[in-house]
Amino acid sequence: MRSTFSIVVVWLMVAVGIYWGFNVFLAHQYNPNTRTFLAGQGQELTLQRSRDGHFRLNGNINGQPVVLLIDTGATTLTMSAALAERLKLKPGQPYISQTANGEVKGYLSKIDQLSFGPFEFKHLTVGVVPQLGDEILLGMNVIKRFDMTLKGEQMILKMAR
Repeated sequence: MRSTFSIVVVWLMVAVGIYWGFNVFLAHQYNPNTRTFLAGQGQELTLQRSRDGHFRLNGNINGQPVVLLIDTGATTLTMSAALAERLKLKPGQPYISQTANGEVKGYLSKIDQLSFGPFEFKHLTVGVVPQLGDEILLGMNVIKRFDMTLKGEQMILKMAR
């Protein structure tokens, strides 16, 4: 009986190890930029394309960790109402976002600080819409501040002069 128990425990440990390893693998496929690569005295950021073709990276808004999705089709930094509530953002004027699926009503708000890689921005406008998910769309109000280069599966962001 004791040897049966030992075998079951060993197999459970193997199963947990496989489960954990697979989750780490999938998380890396979703956002390969959990560690970012800096060059040029920290003024350049190199990102790897995720498995689904998008560029994601970790960042902070008002000191809270977030995942950013680079979206050149978004006019402004955009997040879900649930995430805005979690970040304690105050609702501002009404806002209508034009999306591929039509118009979405929301509101504008302000964030004190956005940072990712070596870059930090202060006092940005953000669009808040319902049901966007946990990712924040990094829109053109931030992206326009960079020179962006695509090389194969990499995106290089360099602060525009």
